Amino acid sequence: MRRAVRAPLAIALIAAPLLFAACGERAHLPNGGTAAGSLPRQTRNPAAESTSTSTAGPGLASLPTLPNGAKPTTTPSPVPSGARDGASTDPVQKAIASAYESYLVDLSGLDDNLSEGYVAPLAAVTTTRLAQATVRQAAAILAAREHGVGTLRDDHVSVVMTGAGSAVFADCQDENDFYLVNDDTSTPDPFIQRGDFAGSAQMVLQAGHWLVDVFTTTHVPCSY
Repeated sequence: MRRAVRAPLAIALIAAPLLFAACGERAHLPNGGTAAGSLPRQTRNPAAESTSTSTAGPGLASLPTLPNGAKPTTTPSPVPSGARDGASTDPVQKAIASAYESYLVDLSGLDDNLSEGYVAPLAAVTTTRLAQATVRQAAAILAAREHGVGTLRDDHVSVVMTGAGSAVFADCQDENDFYLVNDDTSTPDPFIQRGDFAGSAQMVLQAGHWLVDVFTTTHVPCSY
């Protein structure tokens, strides 16, 4: 999902170069391209970006809270079920995919309902820095009098293991059915580029749990 550069709306997603093992491998994107780093996006917030893998563990430590005006707590939606094109049956890769897809659901719910009920589930599948950035994103959306519609979904997924405790997850993200609308008019934000785009995430293994550390979208179109 792309968001325009205009106060007080902040960046929606974290964009950071993909970090790989010392061999310098490049991850293959779902559309057949490759990326050694994230492609330029319409909106950027350097303060929310990072190019290193977080060592912070999961949990709610120092997580910001949504400001007054957030909607009442709601129950997070379940992780979408069903086999996806490219999904692996390997237990490790399935655990990685499960954490990533849980993040997409929690991210969508937080942007949609702007409810703190999504903060704890989101923090359970992300490193602390990504959880903090995602909550700040939701607070910025609330301040801009906008909210999300739909649930961010993925397809054509692939996992590249870059180490015993690290991996890169690539997918095709449905950013056509997941977008921002104005609270007052219920019309889509005209500054957002919608479509199906190649995305990726850096995954890290901490305390026996796979966590999303960096979440990236690109301008590269893909077939959903």
